[in-house]
Amino acid sequence: MSLNRVVAALALGLAMALGGCSWMNDMAFDTQLGIGSTSLVDRCSDFMRRAYPSEGVEITGSHVTAATEGSTVAVEAERSDVPASGLYARNIAVECRFDNGILTGFRWTAGPVRAATAPPAR
Repeated sequence: MSLNRVVAALALGLAMALGGCSWMNDMAFDTQLGIGSTSLVDRCSDFMRRAYPSEGVEITGSHVTAATEGSTVAVEAERSDVPASGLYARNIAVECRFDNGILTGFRWTAGPVRAATAPPAR
């Protein structure tokens, strides 16, 4: 193989690697989920972000309750890309239930849409 072809192949490989950084970041997280090296809080946060994608989600709190029948994880977050008095809730929260590390339940405990009977946010 000529030196020009080797250089071209290396340049192409580098370009592909740099172009796929975002994809690789997601792939690496999914791989961590697959082999069990992430925490239940990280997994619950990931499910929340995937269930209602939003760019401005910042995790503000979390709590894990472990019991013999499984674990319950509560995650609270704030969405900076949502106006405080809009239709959608700025503060959101979810609850995930895990049994032996397997997600068995997911529910919203706050948001993502503001309840029709809720008073306007201030």
